[in-house]
Amino acid sequence: MKRIFSWLKTVAKVINFTRLFVINAIFLIIIAIFILAINVESQPIKIAGNSTLDLNFKGFIVEQKKPVQFSSELSRQLLADEQPELHEYQIDEVLQVIRFAQHDPRITSILLELDGLQGVALNHITSIGKALTDFKSTGKKVTAIADNYSQSQYLLASFADEIHLNPQGLVFLQGFSVYRLYFKEALDNLLITPHIFKVGTYKSFVEPFTENKMSSASKQANSHWLNQLWNGYIDTVLTQRQDKSPITKQSISPSLSQLKAGLKAADGDTAKYAKQVGLVDGLSSRSSYINQLQQQADEEGNKLNLLGYDQYQAILPPVYEPKANQPHIALIHGSGEILAGNQPVIAIGGDSFSKLLAQALTDDTIKAVVIRLDTPGGSAFASEKIRQQVLALKSAGKKVVVSMGSVTASGGYWIASAADAIVASPSTLTGSIGIFGMYASAEKALQKLGIHNDGVSTSPLSSLTPTRALDPELAEIMQMGIEHGYQQFLQVVAQGRNMSVSDVDKIAQGRVWTGVDGLNNGLVDKLGNLNDAINEAASLANIDQYTIKEIGPDLSTKQHLLNELFGFGVKLFSSSVEIDPVLINTIKTLNTQAGILTRFNDPQGRYAFCPMCNIN
Repeated sequence: MKRIFSWLKTVAKVINFTRLFVINAIFLIIIAIFILAINVESQPIKIAGNSTLDLNFKGFIVEQKKPVQFSSELSRQLLADEQPELHEYQIDEVLQVIRFAQHDPRITSILLELDGLQGVALNHITSIGKALTDFKSTGKKVTAIADNYSQSQYLLASFADEIHLNPQGLVFLQGFSVYRLYFKEALDNLLITPHIFKVGTYKSFVEPFTENKMSSASKQANSHWLNQLWNGYIDTVLTQRQDKSPITKQSISPSLSQLKAGLKAADGDTAKYAKQVGLVDGLSSRSSYINQLQQQADEEGNKLNLLGYDQYQAILPPVYEPKANQPHIALIHGSGEILAGNQPVIAIGGDSFSKLLAQALTDDTIKAVVIRLDTPGGSAFASEKIRQQVLALKSAGKKVVVSMGSVTASGGYWIASAADAIVASPSTLTGSIGIFGMYASAEKALQKLGIHNDGVSTSPLSSLTPTRALDPELAEIMQMGIEHGYQQFLQVVAQGRNMSVSDVDKIAQGRVWTGVDGLNNGLVDKLGNLNDAINEAASLANIDQYTIKEIGPDLSTKQHLLNELFGFGVKLFSSSVEIDPVLINTIKTLNTQAGILTRFNDPQGRYAFCPMCNIN
């Protein structure tokens, strides 16, 4: 027995030693990388004259970067050869880089390398396009190049002086669409009973659980704003390209027969077809185009200098630097679904976001607040809690302006309606003023399996469980709560927008509108970007000299360290950007549509959410 205990004690020591060794090894590796990052970043970056700013995006252009999660980032670093390296580029930093390059005499041109750009919202493309146009106005050149162009990549490329495509590539412009998965038949086969409570003809979140196809009302409403956005896309490309190529509307949005005929004339060569119809100016691989630039530089007696985005952005000052001797306009970002409680920056928490607004309320140097919202909505309870904080800011004499991102709908509009002014981009998706609730029970499925639920309770409410049938009277009570919530939504908007409840109801019913529609029907005050919203806030507050003070979640020292460490670490371990296979995309679609149900946490089960506000 003593030998057994002695053996176990030895094993325990070995395990403990191994554990400590591994932990310390990982810690030393992290410290070594961090020291290396400090040493590299401390080296001054020298920018040569006649430099080309290489905007080689590999990832997503976003409103806000997500904070680094240690475990996921470390595993990604260790598996860098097997997983795609996708960065996030904050839109205000991208715009700052282009604006500084415009006035930097050392930078003579911009090269847009767009193969790695995985996602960017329409309103962000518009803002970047305007910055590129200003850059070109100084006589500097912008060139775009890619092996293939997706729809968003091509829209951004259209702002360039020249567009080059790989001789084996294609430009794929498929238009916008809204397609959803419908589960009614599956739920029927599984004997699961969905109980739906909603108000609004166009409030279509619950349709997939009660129908096998999209309703006529939803098709009509969705077609309206989809066509409006697609026509805007076509007009933008034509405006940017019509003086440079023989491009026509048919080039961008051909019928299948027109596309077939065009490809036949190009012998089935997609790159040749793109050039013939004016979508691109030249057919070149990246290496051959870089060689052309090198030869051109040699002929001019210069050296080709490609300056990366990260290199240039690293030497720029912070986008917003508040000054102590000037009044401030607070800028508060809110992105993602609206959920109750405290939430990370990838969502808008009823409690956590209200705390940010409360900081602006108690700061006497802040004279106005700009709330930048990019959200499809979510919890009605959380939305109202945030709106109350907006009202508190106004009561304190501080002007509030909401700047809408790519989408500010449903619960997002619930919040926005209380502002002194609302500024949206033409492509913003907004409105969706409606409310719903949903509950599912599986009593029939359990009975089919021979499982029965029985017992006693002190109240009918205590028997509310997914394993029992929903009492019809309780269902009526739930519907009453949803109807009350819808009336409250109408009154909130009517109060904030100085409209009658009946007028709000005419443009509500869950219908989605674009920013252009919103300007026409009274949901929006002005079309513009974030800078326009800041200018509007300054005008309302009657201040000429001011600086911007960003208010965001406080990051711990640990989080700052991780952001700095892995912000550099991703540059140490490179990997190629890959396209997800079809199966992965299908699973992602299913998770996107159904996964929200697992995150909804409204205490009353009432949601103001726009499921359609994510175009493809």
